[in-house]
Amino acid sequence: MFRGNYIGGRFEMPAGGDVFASENPARPGTKVLGVRGDPAAVDAAVAAARASLPGWRRAPLATRVEALRKVQAAVDRHAEGIAQAITAEMGKTIAESRAEAKSIAAKIAGIVDQLPHELPPAGPGAPGEQRFHALGVVAVIGPFNFPVHLLNTHVIPALVTGNTVVCKVSEVTPLAGQRYAELFDDAGFPAGVFNLVHGLGATGAALTGHPDVSGVIFTGSYFTGRLVRQQTFDQPHKKVALELGGKNPALVLDDADLDQATREILLGALLTTGQRCTATSRVVVTPGVAGALRDRLADAFARIRPGDPADDTTFMGPLATRGARERFEKGLAAGREEGARVLVGSRSLEGGYYVTPGLYEVRGGERIAEEELFGPHVSFEVARDEDDAFARAARSGYGLAASLFSARSEAFERFYDEVPAGVFNFNRSTNGASGLLPFGGVGRSGNWHPAGSAAPRIATYPVAMMRAPFGERTANPQLDQALAKGDRA
Repeated sequence: MFRGNYIGGRFEMPAGGDVFASENPARPGTKVLGVRGDPAAVDAAVAAARASLPGWRRAPLATRVEALRKVQAAVDRHAEGIAQAITAEMGKTIAESRAEAKSIAAKIAGIVDQLPHELPPAGPGAPGEQRFHALGVVAVIGPFNFPVHLLNTHVIPALVTGNTVVCKVSEVTPLAGQRYAELFDDAGFPAGVFNLVHGLGATGAALTGHPDVSGVIFTGSYFTGRLVRQQTFDQPHKKVALELGGKNPALVLDDADLDQATREILLGALLTTGQRCTATSRVVVTPGVAGALRDRLADAFARIRPGDPADDTTFMGPLATRGARERFEKGLAAGREEGARVLVGSRSLEGGYYVTPGLYEVRGGERIAEEELFGPHVSFEVARDEDDAFARAARSGYGLAASLFSARSEAFERFYDEVPAGVFNFNRSTNGASGLLPFGGVGRSGNWHPAGSAAPRIATYPVAMMRAPFGERTANPQLDQALAKGDRA
């Protein structure tokens, strides 16, 4: 049952607005949750967040941490319900959904433990304090692929540093968002400090453009991120952090362990049915191992099939929506028109928004090798030699995650120097980023505001605090002389 927006410490049903519903992608036509989303609710949510801001920001850190620890303690009671909602609404396998739900508690623990390291005091000899000031009311706009984790990974750092928050959950996954709000409600979190609204694009636009919002954290596509930047261009008081997409390469050199590389590429390309911003979607390989790697990947891609995401043994579920599958199919068709060679064709299956994995060989430079498909597909590209391989891996408008497979650590240092990325991986998948390290990208993947361990910096700005003893006057002989001359005049 839809409970409405979570505003000021309680659930409220919108008076009007758009009516929509989430759908089970494994069983198209099966409604999960009917929703009413009213952009007008944003005003009430921001007002609640703004009213609670002074008390929350001025509360001792220990008080804020204690409130979040109560949320952490409540996760076990809510994790299974959150996981079931994620699987029902976006088709993520139940094993992955359970891991996502349980990550809520780990994020709280990790951020609290790392706070002194990420927001350090002033250096030795500084004539004052260094503090990190909360932005104020922070808007967090979440995506569908990690509908709880990619809210939580920004909400917790914002809250612990003294901000109040208004979340807008993806319209694809409203039940997952509702259950996340229920977690805070159950924990008795202070009213108005955490708020969550439902809605379509108009609600998101109302939130990002709201004049009383001081920070916007958006996770989603480059196209929508560009709109967010345009909307906030004339609001210089807002800090805008964008976590966008990726076209993530795996570079495989002649001295790579091919068993290792094959397995890591499969995990990178197919976890969450390829619907990860860190998914491996390009493989660039040197000539000496190209044939062997091509055969291994083609064999594996041809054997892996999607299945029921509610089954504990399923590795890959459906795509999240009908629209996602249509965009995926359109991207593949464009690749074939450009001359990409089909090594393993991707097929749509009946019974849900299921697609089989696809593997195309490309020359390099085709749109399919440069644009996100957000599905289980890899563009396979053979370089002329190692120098050409590095150049090809570096040739991308995106820069989120990248992997190198080689026995040589010096090759990894070259990879670090030449390939644009925010997350570098040596002999491991492009997936599997750690919240205990920075997470973010460059180019079309982000705007220099990494999350992960660095997330508290997104929600704050550094300030200098300098003091003088009461009544003490700063010495300045020149000023004294000027005053004295003035007396004689």
